[in-house]
Parts: sequence; structure tokens; C-alpha cells
Amino acid sequence: MTGETQNEPIQSQHSATDADMVAGILSQQEADLAGHDEAQVLGALRERFADGGHEVDDATLQEHARRIAGLDPNSFSSK
Repeated sequence: MTGETQNEPIQSQHSATDADMVAGILSQQEADLAGHDEAQVLGALRERFADGGHEVDDATLQEHARRIAGLDPNSFSSK
């Protein structure tokens, strides 16, 4: 063991770009919420982006919510 400790959140240790983080959030929400109600998807997107400190305009969030809601549900997103 090196004796080093983790003194910051794991996310802070990686150098992913903002675009990469946004893409990751969208990918996760697609897997989790495909086929769900558009309003539910929109609320989840707003929350996830706010939690991650990402500012995404409402029109873009609505477009993604509509797209994700229109996807076929999968084993992760089953209602």
C-alpha cells in the first residue's frame, strides 16, 4: 500500500470534459428512462444536470426528454 488517501470525490480525480460528462448523463438516462413519461424524463434530466453542475437550456432538455421518452423500454427502464 502506498499510504495515500482519497481526499476528494472520485469524479474530481478524472479529467473528463464537460461534454463527456453531459454525454454520460444522457446515456445513463436513456438506459434508465427509455419509454417513460416525457415529464418524468424531463424532471430527471433537470435534476441530474443540476446535481452535476451542468447548465443546459430548457429547450435542449425538452428535446432530450422527448427523444428518451420515445425510445423503446429495455430491461433497465421497464416500468
